[in-house]
Amino acid sequence: MNAAILAAMVGFGASASTPPIEPAADLRDERRAAHRAGEPERELESIVRELAALDAAGGDSPHQLAALCDAVQAGFQVCGERLPERGCEATYLRRYADAGCLRDPLQLPRHHYMWADYWRRQMDFAAALAALRRAMEAAQPLFLARLFRSDPQGAAEFLDLTRDLAASAAIRTEIAAHLRSRTAVDRSFAALSLFLDVLTQAGDAYAAAVMRNQVAWGLLVLREAGLAVADPAPLLASALATFTAPDSSDRARANNVRINLALAAVQRREPDEADRQLAALADAAMSPEEDMWLHIVRVRAALARGDVADASRWQLALEQARFADVVPMGEWFAAWTRGLVAEARGQRPAAIAAYEAAEAVLEAHAHARNGAAYGAAADGRYHMFAATTRRLVDLFLAVGDPEAALWLARNARNRALRMHAREWCQEAERPRDGDPPPGALHLLYFPLELAADADDTTWVGFAATAAGVRAETLTLARVPADAHRLSERTLAPFAEQLLAPFEADIAAAEVVTIFPTDALHGLPFHALPWDGGILLDAVAVQYGLDVAACGEPLADDFGRALVVSGSDYSLPEEGEAVAATLRAGDVRVDHRTAAAREPLAPLLTGEVALAHLAAHGQHPADEAVFAADVQLAFGDDRVLTREDILAAPAVPRLVYLSACRSSFVDADTLGGGLSLAHAFLLRGARHVVGSVRDVDAHATRTFALDFYAALASSPAEDVAEAWRTAYLGARASLEPSLQDDLRMLRLFVP
Repeated sequence: MNAAILAAMVGFGASASTPPIEPAADLRDERRAAHRAGEPERELESIVRELAALDAAGGDSPHQLAALCDAVQAGFQVCGERLPERGCEATYLRRYADAGCLRDPLQLPRHHYMWADYWRRQMDFAAALAALRRAMEAAQPLFLARLFRSDPQGAAEFLDLTRDLAASAAIRTEIAAHLRSRTAVDRSFAALSLFLDVLTQAGDAYAAAVMRNQVAWGLLVLREAGLAVADPAPLLASALATFTAPDSSDRARANNVRINLALAAVQRREPDEADRQLAALADAAMSPEEDMWLHIVRVRAALARGDVADASRWQLALEQARFADVVPMGEWFAAWTRGLVAEARGQRPAAIAAYEAAEAVLEAHAHARNGAAYGAAADGRYHMFAATTRRLVDLFLAVGDPEAALWLARNARNRALRMHAREWCQEAERPRDGDPPPGALHLLYFPLELAADADDTTWVGFAATAAGVRAETLTLARVPADAHRLSERTLAPFAEQLLAPFEADIAAAEVVTIFPTDALHGLPFHALPWDGGILLDAVAVQYGLDVAACGEPLADDFGRALVVSGSDYSLPEEGEAVAATLRAGDVRVDHRTAAAREPLAPLLTGEVALAHLAAHGQHPADEAVFAADVQLAFGDDRVLTREDILAAPAVPRLVYLSACRSSFVDADTLGGGLSLAHAFLLRGARHVVGSVRDVDAHATRTFALDFYAALASSPAEDVAEAWRTAYLGARASLEPSLQDDLRMLRLFVP
């Protein structure tokens, strides 16, 4: 149901500067009439005849080329949006280039946009974002060159380019919604709003309506994932008014909007309103994706009314439609609603089987994709598919199988991480094996309800020890985004809700490993109030990745270390202080600056067992709003990226990342994203210290020196205890304004 928005390129968004070309003009009018009537087969047949007429007419005038490109773009639209089962979308993309359309600079942004739309429909968001970037780069200079032109031709081209830029912003907004990036949604929609104003003022209500519908779909996606976002209904109502107006009627798009309005009503628990919208559907052919969502909305509306028989009828129709052949993730949607209907019937085994089938679809999708280029926020895309995981976890608990529930929650948490890492490491395609060793306690938390902005949600907490698995249902207050900045008094309720049910397990543990999910990624578990102090006063705490590593460290002990310090004001000083502390513990130290030749070479070959990297964490400039990962910048054009780490033959056993956001965790994702710290762990590191947010340089330096001093006096394998000692020592020595910065630091383990 992702509404296509080729507003700048096809149908009624065609270039205002393209005059009729005989003898194809009548055919162009015919295919547009077929588009309005919602008759894609007739529309595609008209396009074929129109292109044949244009080819027969010959000529290479700009108007002739524009007419040809417009017809090819229309073919791309109808193949991709209305008739995906034909598989002709790529054919028209190739013909667009072969026809010479790219000779016209004004056509180039549209070419890139068509590729972006193609990849979006395939759910390959990395490729779509790359194509959108190329579209923006091609359109912006042309747009600016026509910004102040007042001649009719310049004004028409300016309007076309406005559509191109608006279309790019709209599709970026939808992708941001799929990736659950609220920041990206807000930024993309802000840019889109400016272009929509221009289109509205120019009288192009149709193009604006198409994009409003797509943005509304993005909001519906976010609501499906449990986020409290703006109401999509006003955008949808505006679009529907346009698509049902006599001068801009479009039955197919009106149907698309009505299905979206029905879904919005289901989300508001108003099944009667959903039925009203569906009853008004016009007589027009639907795309397979629209048809799938029509069935889904009918199933959910029937369940909301308590009419299980009606829901079963629509579920059967959904199963028989076989959308999976042409709709990405169509099998998951069918399995999801199959489970909902089975639960409504009281058929627990059938519901479990349905949700297990949905989980298998998610696993197959992750293993079939190279997700490395998605950025860490790609983890967010699995949130919209977590409904089956939540229900299956709950059902496993209900039948008394906490081990199966725990395995499922672990698998869902790290699915995106395994997808990211598979290009470099096949081992990372599975969770870590084995039970916790004696004295170790694993605490894993997973939401049973949508992790929305509600005041309270239901979670399950798992306590895993060498003796077995125990599960507790928890009621959790909403976790604020700046949880690390809360006072200990304000954090106390979270300790009561998350830790108190496992008090006996914590008291018996020597080390506690936390496996957070969703909103809990930003919560400083190690600093939660506990027994008159904080949790670290009672036991060593670390944060687990729970994914199999891609190899073993080459160096076994901490007898040799690498220190690399950036060139900025405080970084060389930190490097010198760290090197001196390590040498005082009889460690051989190789201290390199950013200006040295290949300063990172020992880091990426595993020649040392310990590495301290003093640098600045910065977002990559490209698509930074979609990426939670950070690269380390040392100065002198020296950077360390996630890809550098994952491609390394080996890495040190212990890595200290002294940089802001070096271990960034995204609270809008299941697994937290793939940060630099996670990359080191996947590559084979056993311990990584890093910061999940911006951290004061003095605070992290103080902690680092205490940490290395504690490490020198501890057994080599007891890094968690050394981290605990350092944290408590630094907390006591730092002034109160800097103590909270320590909460951003984490000790991560595989």
